[in-house]
This record gives sequence, structure tokens and C-alpha cells, in this order.
Amino acid sequence: MTVSGQAAAQTAAQPAPLPPATPAETPLVAPQEAADTDSAVADAPDDAAVPDAAIPDPDGAAEQAVAPEPAVVPPATAVETAPAAIVPPTVERLPPGVTLETALAFDPTKLGATGWSRPDVERFYGVVGAAPLWTGAGRLAASVPAVTALIADAGAEGLDARAYPLAQLEALQAEGATGAFEVLFTDTVIKYAADRSGARLASVRLPVDMRELGQPVDSVALLVGVVSQADTAAALVALGPQDAEYAALKALLASYRTLAAAGGWAVVPAGGAKIEPGAVDSRIPAIRARLASTDGAAATAEKPNYYDPALLKAVEHFQARHGLKADGVIGKLTLEHMAKPVEYRIGQILVNMERKRQQLDDLGPDRIVVNIPEFTLRYYEDGVLAIETQVVVGREVRKTPLLQSKVTSVVLNPPWSVPAKLAGEDIVRKQINDPNYLTDHGFTLYGNDGEVVDPATVDWTQVPRSRSIPYRMRQRPGAGNSLGRMKINFVNDYAVYMHDTPDKHLFARDMRALSSGCVRVKDPLSLGARLVRDVPGWDRTRIDATLARTTSTIFVNVTHAIGVRLTYVTAWVDAEGNAQFRQDLYGIDDRIQKGLGRPVLIASES
Repeated sequence: MTVSGQAAAQTAAQPAPLPPATPAETPLVAPQEAADTDSAVADAPDDAAVPDAAIPDPDGAAEQAVAPEPAVVPPATAVETAPAAIVPPTVERLPPGVTLETALAFDPTKLGATGWSRPDVERFYGVVGAAPLWTGAGRLAASVPAVTALIADAGAEGLDARAYPLAQLEALQAEGATGAFEVLFTDTVIKYAADRSGARLASVRLPVDMRELGQPVDSVALLVGVVSQADTAAALVALGPQDAEYAALKALLASYRTLAAAGGWAVVPAGGAKIEPGAVDSRIPAIRARLASTDGAAATAEKPNYYDPALLKAVEHFQARHGLKADGVIGKLTLEHMAKPVEYRIGQILVNMERKRQQLDDLGPDRIVVNIPEFTLRYYEDGVLAIETQVVVGREVRKTPLLQSKVTSVVLNPPWSVPAKLAGEDIVRKQINDPNYLTDHGFTLYGNDGEVVDPATVDWTQVPRSRSIPYRMRQRPGAGNSLGRMKINFVNDYAVYMHDTPDKHLFARDMRALSSGCVRVKDPLSLGARLVRDVPGWDRTRIDATLARTTSTIFVNVTHAIGVRLTYVTAWVDAEGNAQFRQDLYGIDDRIQKGLGRPVLIASES
């Protein structure tokens, strides 16, 4: 369930409390769960659900009781927000009576309208000492040329060298305005250190459910650490990501900028009929020229308009790099990806380099990582990839949120309490079209008083098509349940979780942003068995046997720490050295790129 849906649910009229169940209808005593938000239909909306414990359970009590999980209070609305300013626990200050002007012979008028930060500079000198550092006899004066050259080459790191006042620094140095140079150089290096460490992305305004916040960046503390090292320039280089994945993105950025400087690649028009291998089509020369730049196609062919086997190989390679079915059929999605100019791909690389600079929490050796645009879940056990499987994620209007959490429980045979909005807007329509829909699909209908209602006695044409529907619906557990046979809970503010699905055919699609926010897992049973491996008596054999003999709901608490991250990565280099790109499903890349406000083509500028 999305945040906006939760906020609306908080203001909607709530049903009267349901009466206690009779001994024959023992209510499920389960952990505090995320609301059941996914629909049996891929494009159906969702909303807040009735808690499972509020509706009698006709299918039997849970076989295993567990301690309740803490309730999660969701934020009221998905407002756009920038992170709060970082306030260090101890703010160092210059000694009483000492100012930058007196300590450094600093003339503020020399800096004009430069947007330097006096508080940051004062705090820095309050820590390292109120004396020149970069000028005169300062101990780091000899490092100024190397540090300046490093900042001038910021474009190689995907940063914008124009954001740093290098020309003004050069002018101040030539003028002999040592105090102004000292202050502005310190301010510049503080900003550069912060940018290398992910501060720019943290400042971009995004909806709260689309943010992936790393550790706060204390830019002054970063520079204090840098100047304590023997080699200042090397210490700056050591800031930010140092892993092979980042290095590969950095190299990819350089190569794509070289492509752009040479004119980019051939333009392929999006749209039009699909092109199958062996076809003759006037678009083939443009496609061949496009793939000659990145996927090994020959630039020309004896039969220019013929889709020959050599081009087929290049098309399949291109499709695999963009998360498409590598069948060689040039359809709508393949054409859309081919139509993107090199500048667009450079923008994606820049955004994903910023993502790599974020200092995210360590999830631990056992972790689940879902890359939303890739439609892929990876489970690492003891630090080693153990499972990789396809997933279905939220569509654009019901996004899967970015978050970090921990797995709490695995649920076999989960019931589904239908969100009120979905019930009113979707299932009522289905019931009108098919008077047996609720019965045939295993739903029990309840009035607001908690009593079971026969769907045949309701005039469905008079039922409100909104969350104000005066009924609650619950789908019994089983293979036909919209959540399938397994649900994996993890605490979060958005009432989402991972689960099975009866709609297995959706995993055959290239574009799998089809759910109502939850993550549908292609092979949930294999994953669930790994998650409960430390719970005595539970393994895949028992899970399979349990599901074969009963549809009763069973909760199994996960006993060891398993981190969860729902992330959003759209550009990377794979283990074979291939540049991988994915669609910007939710427009997050675009918003970040605009928020950063930096050009895609400038590699460096002094």
C-alpha cells in the first residue's frame, strides 16, 4: 500500500468493531502485518486493508503462534522533502576574539557574491587551528596544485567542475589575496569532499518513498580527516566508493562521453511495427548503424534492408543488456530503448554514480536486495549469492517504495483482506458482471457489524464504487488466493511485503511493473525455505508437505537477521563487462538528473 493510500484510509470512516469469534471460528493471532494490498488483477488499485485479526477465520487457527511484531505508524503523506540539516553533536568554534579576518588576514569583500559557507569554514579552522593552512608557510601549501588539479578533473567522477570557483581562486592567487584564497580554497575543498561522498544526491528533493538515504554527510569532518593524512590529494581520492562496480561506471561514463563527442550513435525512430529476423524493413540500416556503436554489429551489409543473422546476434545482445527477452524480435520496447540518444544514457550513468556514492547501511551477510527497475530479487546467504529470481513490482501509479528493513516472518497460506478502495472500485464491478465472482474466487463478505453476508442478497448496482463500501471482503487461503501460498513480512511504513502469486504468466513479460506496490516473487518457496533455515523443524521439505496437506494459515518467525533493501538501479556494468541499462520506471532518474542540474557531456573544466 502506498503512503497516499494510507493517508486516505486514516480519514475514511471506519467500520464498527467486529464481534469476537466463536470457538468454531478462532481468529488468527498473527504478527502485526502489512496490509494485504495486491490484487488478483495486475492493474487493480489498492488501499488500506482490514487487519486479519478483525475478521473471523473460517479456515482454522494458525498452527504456530508467534510473538506480535511492533506496529508501524506510516507517514501521513508522501510529501516531497529534502533531508533535515545535519547538526553535528559538537560544533567546534574559533577561539573567543578570533575571526577569520584576524587569523587569516581575510578580506571578505574579495569574495564578492561567492556562495561560501562561513559557518563551515569557521568550524574547520576551529578544529585544525586558526592559522593559514594552504598559503604562505601553511603545512599544506605544497599540496594546493595537486588538489586543484583533482577538483578540475571532477567531471571524470561525474561531478561538475564548474560548481567549484577555480577561476576565482586562480585570480585571487595571482592578485596575492592570500587570506581570501585561503578561505575560498577551504570552502571549495569542503564542498568537493562532500560531493565525492554523496551529499549532492542527499540534497535532491524527492517523495519520501522514493528516497534511499545513506549516512549523513558531515562535510567539515570529512575535510578534517583528509588534512590529517600525509597526502591530501590521495586522501580526497579515497573518499566515496572505491569498489569495482563504481570504477566500471566511471570508465563507462568516459567511453560514452567519447561516443557523444564523436556525434553519438545513429537515430532509430521509436514506434512502428515489429521487425522479425529475416524481414526486409527500411529501418534496418539505422538499427544496424545504432548497434555498430555498442553491440558489435557491422556498420554496413550487402543487403542494407535485410535483417540478417549477423544483425540478429547484435540485436539479441542489445536486448539482453536492456533487460528484454533476447529473442531477436525488434518490438515496441526494443525500439524504445534503441531510440534513446547517448546523452540520455550518460545521464543514467551520472545518476547511478551518485547512487553509488551514498553510504548505505550494511545489510549484513544474509540479505535480500530487490532492484525495482531490473525486476529482480537476489538473496545472499553468508555473503554469497544463493537465489536470483524474477519479481513483479508496483506499477507507476502504485509504486514499490525504496526502503531498508529486516525480514520478520514467513506466512504459509496467507489470507487476503481486500483493501476497501480495491473492493469498491474493482471487485464490485466484477461482482456486477458475474454474480458468482465472490463465491467462485473464495471470498467471504462481511458487514460492518462483522456478520457474514450472502453476496446474492446484495444489490451490487447500489453499492458505492469507493472505499466507503459498507462491506469487508476476505479471500480464504489457498492456491487461488491473490497472495499465493506464501508471504514474506518485513517491517516498513508502506504496508508492502513480498509474496507468491497465482498469476505466474506475468513473469514471462519484459515489463513487470504490474502490482499494487508489493513485490511478487516467482519462486517464493525456495526463498522462504532459506529464510527459515535456522528455525527448528522447518525446511523446504516441510514447507512443501505442509502446503500439500492444509490451507490453514501458518506463521513462522524468522530467527536470524536478514536484511531487506528495495533499491532502484538503472545503469551498471555486469561481470562480463556489458553496460546494462533499465527503464526509469518511476521517473526517479529524471528527477535526480534535474535536481543535480549538471551537464552530461562536460568531462572536465578548469
